[in-house]
Amino acid sequence: MTSQPFKLPFLASYVLVGAIVGVLVIHPLNLVVVWWELARFSETAPDLIEFLSARLWLLLLPRHLDVAIAYTLLGAVVGLAFGIFSRNYMRTSEAYRSLRQEQTLHIPSIMQMGETDGVEFKSSLRWDMKENRINRGLEKVIAKTIAGFFNADGGYLLVGVDDDGKALGLEKDLATLKSADLDAFERTVNDIVSKNLGGDLCPSIHTVFASVDGKDVAMIIIRPAPRAVYMEDGRSSVFYVRSGNSTRQLDVREALNYARSRWS
Repeated sequence: MTSQPFKLPFLASYVLVGAIVGVLVIHPLNLVVVWWELARFSETAPDLIEFLSARLWLLLLPRHLDVAIAYTLLGAVVGLAFGIFSRNYMRTSEAYRSLRQEQTLHIPSIMQMGETDGVEFKSSLRWDMKENRINRGLEKVIAKTIAGFFNADGGYLLVGVDDDGKALGLEKDLATLKSADLDAFERTVNDIVSKNLGGDLCPSIHTVFASVDGKDVAMIIIRPAPRAVYMEDGRSSVFYVRSGNSTRQLDVREALNYARSRWS
């Protein structure tokens, strides 16, 4: 994308359109409100078409120039505000797309590095490779790993990759979803986090995809959580933290001491 849409003509076009809307849309709508209020309390009020016909043409008269200017300025302000919002949204979207593309390019090199304290590989999201069936218990394993990264310094969880960093693909996982596409996969990841760890944490993760050796691989990017993250396990809450290249469960005393030092 070029920078041309963000120059002055971009905002000027919104101001111009807003000014036109102010005269041709906002002004008539305001007259409709005035007519409605008048019709409620007066039995002799004209019908709507007659009322609008009598009032709209007045803007063409010199003595009503101030009214025309007022609606023009009002529309221009609305157009300018909408233009600024649109410009910022486009800039943010472009920056986000660029960031995702950059992160996607890093996936093959991260796979070659192997598992570390900030990287872990999982063969699948919910498909049991050994038993060749859906295993919802694997979703708990994913949630546990994400919780460990949340409570530590964040990290990368790659799905569709074996322990040796070889791409296995997401085909079997995708086949278990209502919509067998990558968007549905990303939504499923967010659902797992929301269900097991808390919906407020979903903004702290995002998922990118890359094709490695002809197979799709997902990388869940996890930022450090703004709070202590506990995972519900039956009637108890379990605290996990990343330790080396594995995820470790802390007992109550360890969890309290860690949380106190981590988020105090």
